[in-house]
Amino acid sequence: MNSLLKRALLLIVTLSVITPVLPSLHASAGEKHSELEDAMEKMNGAFRKLRRQVADATKNANSLELVANLRAASEKSVDLAPKLAAERPEAERPAFIAAYKKQMQEFVAALAPLEAALKANNNAEAEKIVADLGARQKQGHKEFKKQEKKG
Repeated sequence: MNSLLKRALLLIVTLSVITPVLPSLHASAGEKHSELEDAMEKMNGAFRKLRRQVADATKNANSLELVANLRAASEKSVDLAPKLAAERPEAERPAFIAAYKKQMQEFVAALAPLEAALKANNNAEAEKIVADLGARQKQGHKEFKKQEKKG
């Protein structure tokens, strides 16, 4: 084998060994996710799927499972505090955390009508509720999630 072919083969073998490990190296290089971030990721995944399928009555059983996942993760999130709370002055922190908890409790409460609409096959109403939940999510992230700098 000529040396160019050997180098190409060595590169391919090296990449095939390293590539599966790269995501875990990237994750360990950054900050560790908090329990709240993990719960929010679960909520985000379920919510994205729900948004795509909520209009389809044939998927209501799966949509109800997604709502259950949203409920479990959001109920867990109520008892946690956002990282941004640590950046607040100590005197403001309790009010900030209380406002976060209140907003999460309202989100949890808004899941009951969504569940009822899906059980009643009222997908038009379910779509409206999901849109409202999306607006709540956006507002909550604006208020309680540290915004990542782009660029």
